Amino acid sequence: MIREVIKGVAGSSAARLSPQCDFSKSIFILAHMRCGSTALSNILCSRPEISGYGEAHIRYDKEASLGRLVVNQTLRRAWKPRAPYLFDKILHNRHDANAPDAFYQGRAIFVIRPPGAAIASIRKLYADLGRDEYGSDALAADYYLARVGMMAHHWARFDDAHKIGITHRVLLTEPERVLAQISERFSFSPKLENRYESPAASRKGGGGDPTVSGKYTRIQAITAAPKADPIDDLQISDRLRSDVVAAHENFVDLISAKEMAEDECVG
Repeated sequence: MIREVIKGVAGSSAARLSPQCDFSKSIFILAHMRCGSTALSNILCSRPEISGYGEAHIRYDKEASLGRLVVNQTLRRAWKPRAPYLFDKILHNRHDANAPDAFYQGRAIFVIRPPGAAIASIRKLYADLGRDEYGSDALAADYYLARVGMMAHHWARFDDAHKIGITHRVLLTEPERVLAQISERFSFSPKLENRYESPAASRKGGGGDPTVSGKYTRIQAITAAPKADPIDDLQISDRLRSDVVAAHENFVDLISAKEMAEDECVG
């Protein structure tokens, strides 16, 4: 409790003193667990102009929240005080359900994976870690449904020029194209490259994928034909199965509609 009070005071001070603590200078990955977000975070945070390491578990409920992010990065030895941008990855509604209006001045990368594969992967991860937060398919499916709903809420509020939506399949099959699209959308120069060094902070304390993140230095493109989503293998009710499938399809439609509209404008 005392530690949290100290971090709160330090965060408030950082928010007042650091020019980085401005949501217009922030970059977020808004996604759900097990969607490939750790590799993408590593690529972004390998850039000198982006300060971060992965998921900081900061609650964004006030404009001063970025001060807590600076404190968090400092404690994790990941803060770059001269970087123009602050980065965080947000995967849980408890961290962004009450985001202030200023939150939407930042830049956001949304990533989504089909529900069957995502839920099965969440279950396996937590079982391997010996943790029971998602001890059933239904609990993991409830998380997925709520999280994708929150992602859709955020998608509607970010300016078109400051957001981009990515599917897990395209990220893993065409990583260079995805990185080029992000670079163009957010005016990164030079463009993002498919290479990274996995920061130690992203592999512990919930910062990222603790299982394979440190084994790679790039997104390994998958060339095999995509497998059918194992949604029918989950031990969940028919209603919940229908709901998570609909949530996924609706969000993919949202991000696809934006890309098609931009293609029409260019044409």
